[in-house]
Amino acid sequence: MLGAMFLLAMQDTPPSPLRYFDGSWSCEGHFIPSNRPLASDMTFRPSVGEASAKDHQDRAPGRYRAQEVWAPAPGGGYRATIVSNAGMRWFTSPGWAGDRWTWSRHLGAGEPEERFVYVRTSDDRMDVEWWVWRNEALELGDILHCDKA
Repeated sequence: MLGAMFLLAMQDTPPSPLRYFDGSWSCEGHFIPSNRPLASDMTFRPSVGEASAKDHQDRAPGRYRAQEVWAPAPGGGYRATIVSNAGMRWFTSPGWAGDRWTWSRHLGAGEPEERFVYVRTSDDRMDVEWWVWRNEALELGDILHCDKA
């Protein structure tokens, strides 16, 4: 009986909000200042507990490569660790706000503020915006339009 109650309770647990991202995404867009084209492939998969692991690889001639772990934070919200050819960075997010999931890294220790904004446009389409601190303000650095493969 106790086992059946546990299974029933597990079925009533809503899926992690991170599950939207699961799968492979093919992305194309451009850098904002130069209008130079940009293309990337992203793969999200469930990780330990409710966490997600993300691999991000720019297609040639792009060189950005990152591995990320996104997870619920103690006390609410989410945290992400991004390890890339730009170094290791830590971000926070409140989670979904409507159709937007925003990761923010705040000013400190001489590091620029950054944001990654994931905009859900449908079940299998999203836009990814990268915002960076320049000229005393956050500016859009690039945008990708992604389709789930």
